[in-house]
Amino acid sequence: MNGIFIAVEGPTGAGKTTLAAQLAAALPAHAVLDPFDANPFFRELAMTDNPKVGLALRTELTFLALRVAQLREVAEQLDAGRCVVADWALLKQAIFATTTLQPDDAARLAATITVWAASVPTQDVLIGLTASPVTLRTRVRHRGRDVEARLSIAQLAALSAAFDNAFASWPGRFIRLDTDTFDAFDEQHVTELADRIRQLVTSLELR
Repeated sequence: MNGIFIAVEGPTGAGKTTLAAQLAAALPAHAVLDPFDANPFFRELAMTDNPKVGLALRTELTFLALRVAQLREVAEQLDAGRCVVADWALLKQAIFATTTLQPDDAARLAATITVWAASVPTQDVLIGLTASPVTLRTRVRHRGRDVEARLSIAQLAALSAAFDNAFASWPGRFIRLDTDTFDAFDEQHVTELADRIRQLVTSLELR
């Protein structure tokens, strides 16, 4: 598992951070968490009904800068021979940008992401999480983050569809998990997932 990069992705409430932490302990690996809390514009954007275009653009460009910087740090971990599990992948950037930016700006950001993606590590294994919109909404309400309080079932369903589209076109090694049934707190479930990843990684190393 030396130098292997694994990412967990999916819509809000799917259980990315929980699974990444449990999986990192099981493999073992170094856990890396999405730096969204470091974005000084995100809270205002999430709490505003009709945000100004400039606020959304500052938010998304800052997210991109934070995530590219973190991927550069991931590269250092991988170069040192460590296995890394992240609770996010760069593919999320364009998905969420379409919900906050005007179409032209979302397209420009997507092009910018493509430029930066060439300079940062890509996941060796992507784990795509899914769950029903009702389950996502229940989890979002349970954890009580005010920045997520405005998310409706319809919005969560749209996010789920966007991630499903991204997963369908993912060119690399991919594991899909339905977290309506997969339990990240179940040791057997996590152990079986870790074994699946090891098998994929073995096939990668034998190439």
